[in-house]
Amino acid sequence: MLVAAGCGSSAPPTTPPSPPTAVSPHVAKERVYEGECMPAGSRGGCHTVTLRPDGTYRNFLFDAAMDGTYSIAGNVVSLNGPDREPITMTLSADGTKLDALTLKP
Repeated sequence: MLVAAGCGSSAPPTTPPSPPTAVSPHVAKERVYEGECMPAGSRGGCHTVTLRPDGTYRNFLFDAAMDGTYSIAGNVVSLNGPDREPITMTLSADGTKLDALTLKP
């Protein structure tokens, strides 16, 4: 007896990564959020915020970088650095937006 199975080429639907929870003040894996970019050919790049599982971050704003630690409480992300006030940003409920920055795939 010969049984033929259909081989579809449809990929499983993609779902956004789970947002951080109140259980952990950090992300489970590195996340890069990207926003406004400078025009092609000009100095600078894009505004990005990278959150790492170890509680550190990098906020790259066009051509300057700030590093420090972060924490997440509810939907508020606090970016802390030496000798400056914390920067607070709002994380969307699904974790795909950090203020106006969008999670990169």
